[in-house]
Order: sequence, then C-alpha cells, then structure tokens
Amino acid sequence: MKPSTLRSILSRFGKIDRLFLKPEDAAIHHKRVKYGGNKKKNFTEGWIEFVSKKDAKMCASTLNGNKLGGKKTSYYYDDVINIKYLSGFKWFDLTQQIAKENEVRQARLALELSQQQKLNKSFVNNVEKSKMISNIQRKRKEKEIERGDEAERGEEEIRRSFKQRKVSSKRADADTSIKDDAKPSDRLNSVLSKVF
Repeated sequence: MKPSTLRSILSRFGKIDRLFLKPEDAAIHHKRVKYGGNKKKNFTEGWIEFVSKKDAKMCASTLNGNKLGGKKTSYYYDDVINIKYLSGFKWFDLTQQIAKENEVRQARLALELSQQQKLNKSFVNNVEKSKMISNIQRKRKEKEIERGDEAERGEEEIRRSFKQRKVSSKRADADTSIKDDAKPSDRLNSVLSKVF
C-alpha cells in the first residue's frame, strides 16, 4: 500500500500530520522480482502521526485486527490491518531510530571496506615480494652460471696448499708416534709443578 492510499484510508478518523512507511529490504525486493513476483514497491511497517491523540486512539482501537473494508471493488478490501497506539512516542524517536540504523549500516560498510582494502594491500605486497624474490633467484642463477664457467677455466690455474697440523691422541689404542707427541713437555711439567 502506498503512503497516499494509507493516508486516504486513515484520514476518515481525523486529520493526519505526518506519515512514514518503511520500504522493504532491497535484497528481498530483488529476489521477488527475479522469481516473477510483483514489481511494486512494498513497505514492511509504518508510522502515522495524527494531529490529536483522541483521533489516534480511536483509529487504533477501531482498525486493529479488522478488515480495511471500504468499497468491495477496492484492492485492499479483505486485508486485515495491525495497528497500535504508541503512548509517549514522539516523531523525534522515529527519526532518531532511523538515523541510528543508518549509522550502523554506514559503520558496517566502512568496516567491510577497510578490511577489503587491507586484503588488497597485503595481496599487492605479496605479489611484489614474489616478483622481487624471483628476480633475486634469477640473478643468483645467472651469477652461478657465470662463476661455473670461470671456475672451470680457473681450476687448472689456481692450486692452494694448506698446512696441516699433526694428529695427536691420548687414546690407548693409538700409534706410539702419535702418543709421544701428545705427552706434555718437560718444560710444561716444571711450570705446572711450581704453580701447584
């Protein structure tokens, strides 16, 4: 039911000041249209402000749980209306609630966007790192290939000799020549005897 139709139906009880109908969720509307349903814009709930409280109370008590009625040819003739009088409820409360819902929706959207941006940033960083690592590996392989060619050429030219230490052992099954070298010298014994 459109706001103008609802206003005309309820205006027989008294003068109406403000009227607000909450439209249905866009996802539900899209799903209904997709599967061949009604393409009209539907509303899930609404608020009506009468000029006088007396008219609002009479409207709520008369229409709640009853058929809308009117002419039999009317589209809404057999529809049952659920209406309630809200005592102490101001129009400001309604606008405050709508503003709060919008803020929550905006905060959720901002959070989702920031998470998506973080994911995108990390993905780009990972791609750049992988490119950098692959370039480093490629350069290393090229250097190894160059070094390999130089090493093959240079192996005959450079020969290094390293001075080896003599092997010494204190084991019982070792050769006597190795054992003799492992024994402490007389000079060391004399120094140790003076210390102790």
